[in-house]
Amino acid sequence: MKRLLRLLLSRTTFILLLLLSQIAFFFVTINFLAQYQYVHTGLYMITVIIIAYLIYKEENPVFKLSWIIPIMIFPLFGGLFYLFYKNTNISKKTIRLYDKIELDRIAYIQKNKEIAHDKISNYLHKIGWPAYINTKTTFFDSGESIFDDIKSEIKQAKSYIYMEFFIINKGKLWDEILELLKVKAKENVKITLIYDDFGSSNLPYNYKKQLKSYGIDAYNFNPMKPHLNFQMNYRNHRKIIVIDGKIGYTGGINIGDEYVNIIHPFGHWQDAGIKLEGEAVQALALGFLDQLRFHTKDENQIDYTPVYKPDFKSQSVIIPFFDAPLDKEYTTKNIYMQMIHNATSSIDIVTPYLILDYELLAALKFAVSSGVEVNVIIPYIPDKRIVYMVSESYAKELSNHGINIYKFKPGFIHSKMMVVDQIEALIGTVNLDYRSLYLHFENSVYLKNDPSIKDMKDHFSELIEQSINIKDLKHPNLIYKFLQLVLKGFSSIL
Repeated sequence: MKRLLRLLLSRTTFILLLLLSQIAFFFVTINFLAQYQYVHTGLYMITVIIIAYLIYKEENPVFKLSWIIPIMIFPLFGGLFYLFYKNTNISKKTIRLYDKIELDRIAYIQKNKEIAHDKISNYLHKIGWPAYINTKTTFFDSGESIFDDIKSEIKQAKSYIYMEFFIINKGKLWDEILELLKVKAKENVKITLIYDDFGSSNLPYNYKKQLKSYGIDAYNFNPMKPHLNFQMNYRNHRKIIVIDGKIGYTGGINIGDEYVNIIHPFGHWQDAGIKLEGEAVQALALGFLDQLRFHTKDENQIDYTPVYKPDFKSQSVIIPFFDAPLDKEYTTKNIYMQMIHNATSSIDIVTPYLILDYELLAALKFAVSSGVEVNVIIPYIPDKRIVYMVSESYAKELSNHGINIYKFKPGFIHSKMMVVDQIEALIGTVNLDYRSLYLHFENSVYLKNDPSIKDMKDHFSELIEQSINIKDLKHPNLIYKFLQLVLKGFSSIL
């Protein structure tokens, strides 16, 4: 009851109600004006023009269809609604700022790093994310273990701490971390925190001011606004901690009690992450500083953090990289595609959501048809019922093509990682769904010939032992299948 009351009185609910009232007002107004023949005809003409525009527009076909279908179903309203809603996208000035920040980083990187080994490292280097060696990695197979290590390292911080998260929820975990940050702030350690305004909507509206009083510079990314605005889709889904430029963390983990199993809303919460020590930490710091500069709209080039060069003498290739919806590069998807095509023996994937576009579906099907063993683990207990229904639909399609799909029986699995041939791996914040691949600000780490890849593979094998193949589960009824079919048509917005 308390949880329901908190939800009803939350800032998110208030904004949602305002948005729904705006949509209702829009439809009522258009319906009234459509009584006039010339308005009625004009609305249909707008719809025809918009559909023609979408057909010829250079954009992902699935996104085009997700607009064209509802516009055709509601031709009286659809075209005009598209004009009002889609045209509230990010301004050209903002995109120019983002491009400038990106070009500044690329110029800096190409001046200082020239390590490239293969197609993936060449591609990432070209877009400003170079390959690093002399980096030690540590794989963590749970939220509990990685946060224990994070808290220990925060205590040792001497110069600065960068933190960037999609979700910060008040609770025991955040209380512990916040107390450590307060102590460090008093020791004159510079602390900068970025959190997503939607993901962290349970925090008070003026929470950044409260954090400022503790000596923590805090920024709520892309604040929610009570009016129809397409750019509200662009959420900051990144999870990063950088300490003194020497240590960095990323993975699936957010800051909330469920991530360390203090509470169990969806059974056992399984997550994973990685710690970097050495040269590659610079890339995490660069990505954080770029995001800070973008959020604060700072057009002045900043002094990037110097590279920490410890004597690890590692020849593993480590490439932390970042993805954003504004450059239309779709970096993570490109990396997934190349890694899948690289596979010769096995592909192991863990993802909380499985909503794939045509190209990724085709790539995985081709891999298994070529003799590659493909294994995918998804949750047994969902955190979002509608999204889960669509994930199950894609899982069934892949299973029918010979891909092994498993459900993690103890509860909800939130890890995001892929291991290919036990040679290369990807771990980070990206879910295998449209929002992560196309609409969110994300980050990942690509690894090649690194000891942590074996740890990730061993962890995957342990997860398989706790999972069940979907072929061994009862098939859903016809009504459930019909709902899946309908919802699958809206895959790109889930």
